[in-house]
Amino acid sequence: MSCRPIRLAPFVLGAGALFPSAPLRAQNIVDSLGIDAVAAPVALTDADARAAVADVPELPPAPQDPETRRVASKLDAHVAEFLDGFPWKAFHHTLGISGYEAYFNHPDQVFHALALALPHLTPATAAKAKAFLAAQLATAPPWAVDGYENAAGRPRESYDVPDALRIKGRGRAAGALGVYAFSEYVHAAQADDAVRAHWAEIRARMRPLLDADYRFDVTKRNQAKDEAQRLNGDAAGLVGLARLARRAGDAAHEREALARARQVLELRVNLDRVNPRILEKTESTTAHLHAFKLARYVDLAEPVGELLRTRTDGLAAARLKAVRAACPGWWIAFGDRFIGGENYTSPPHFARSLFAGAALVEDLEGPALLAAVDVPWCRGDLHFIEACALALRAAAKRPGAKAR
Repeated sequence: MSCRPIRLAPFVLGAGALFPSAPLRAQNIVDSLGIDAVAAPVALTDADARAAVADVPELPPAPQDPETRRVASKLDAHVAEFLDGFPWKAFHHTLGISGYEAYFNHPDQVFHALALALPHLTPATAAKAKAFLAAQLATAPPWAVDGYENAAGRPRESYDVPDALRIKGRGRAAGALGVYAFSEYVHAAQADDAVRAHWAEIRARMRPLLDADYRFDVTKRNQAKDEAQRLNGDAAGLVGLARLARRAGDAAHEREALARARQVLELRVNLDRVNPRILEKTESTTAHLHAFKLARYVDLAEPVGELLRTRTDGLAAARLKAVRAACPGWWIAFGDRFIGGENYTSPPHFARSLFAGAALVEDLEGPALLAAVDVPWCRGDLHFIEACALALRAAAKRPGAKAR
């Protein structure tokens, strides 16, 4: 399958980086956008790994302009609804010929989204979120391999889903993102006691990643099992492990985590340097026909995104920008079908990967990202919570930025 030829309209930073300056036809992207430039692989140093592991600096509150207040209000209301309604069934999304997908069925996603949101919530909602996450550590910790029962809880959808159609079983972690999500929670909630209480479990969860040499072929162009998504999660998880080891006062594990993090982060950087094939087939659907994913930008955490921004010679950002340019309205829930074929809509992971990429790799300013916060796909939409938080963080990072 090949992509239709496209002509990219000129883009500028700010709101213009989100909305094209000339009309573009929606594309059904099934292969490549022709962004074939590559660069030689690089070697990351121990200093690079230590910089990635350093805690993210605190930011001031986002500026209180109307657009920021709009997104902050949406975020607070959505988090409150999630907490009040928990537990939730996995979100059932019907694609079409590709079958179905289940979303939001693992606690790593819950901890990651809520930890990002905590600095931007009202005091009352933040307190409820912290209490909820603390309680979840005993029953559904984010580092667990197995997640929630897909069919247990309240339905998320705004439409009826027959029980016979719901995907059975439990969610399963795609990688070690949950360890990073736990470190985010510890930092945001100032929950150092939780590190000491669960440090043995964290060490056991990450031991396989530390003991065996990490293998990933950055040149391979026919991945189909979301290997790059796992690479993102494992890279972030190793960063989280090093941060947690430091909080636990475990210097030996911190050294181990830093050494492995350097290796895995280097693989992740070189994937974008040497391999331009960003759209890959996926088997995450019930039927595998016409199913594609931007897997290398799913489960993208801030320290990984920062290395892609600074160490890929602009290639990662250029490819993300090209996809967004070819897909006007990419952020809209249940919008046009942009990837795959013979499906009704694009999958939620498509918009999520582009939003995270725009925030963390392209480093778009707050106004552009705030403008892309529309409506959630469902109740308890963890991607929506993540997007709101990333947009508000961008607004706080450069508070003087104006929409253009």
